[in-house]
Amino acid sequence: MKLRSVLVNRFIAFAVGAALLGAGAFSLAWVWQVPFARAWLARLDRPRVMDVPDQPWWTAALWTAFATGLTIGIVLLVVNLSRRRTSTVQLYDEVTDATLAVELGPVADGVAGELAGLPGVRSARGRAVVERHLPTLSVIVHAEPGLDVAEFTARAEETAQRAAGALGGAPVATQVLLHLDPAGEMH
Repeated sequence: MKLRSVLVNRFIAFAVGAALLGAGAFSLAWVWQVPFARAWLARLDRPRVMDVPDQPWWTAALWTAFATGLTIGIVLLVVNLSRRRTSTVQLYDEVTDATLAVELGPVADGVAGELAGLPGVRSARGRAVVERHLPTLSVIVHAEPGLDVAEFTARAEETAQRAAGALGGAPVATQVLLHLDPAGEMH
């Protein structure tokens, strides 16, 4: 998740949590008959509060609150579900004395293809993402429950090292997520 997404999520969670904590604390203070809570509520003009839904501005205020909540919800969905695609990685080629732009998506597909050929692996899907501000080759592998995990890990590390070597030391991480089928499920 990008830093911007993390900060937006944490700010919203903090604001909502603080508001709910404050409302809960005030409610408990009223139930436990704490003097400041009872005094503050005693200052309310009850008939005026009861007439609020009959005011001409009430419907507009409700629609505004609805539209604001809907907008904030959509923005949070867009921020959280936005694709974390990488830009190209720049590599310097000493032979041609030029800078080359490399798309990481096909490299991730190549790593996934190589891992898909390992014994016990049912499928592998690769994509290039930005994970914590670092371009990352992310590969999701689905495998049979009897897979030799130690052997798979060693082969995955070798594949990641070859990919890093092919990228000429560019700051690109490789992430392999292994999902094993439940024991007893056969495909």
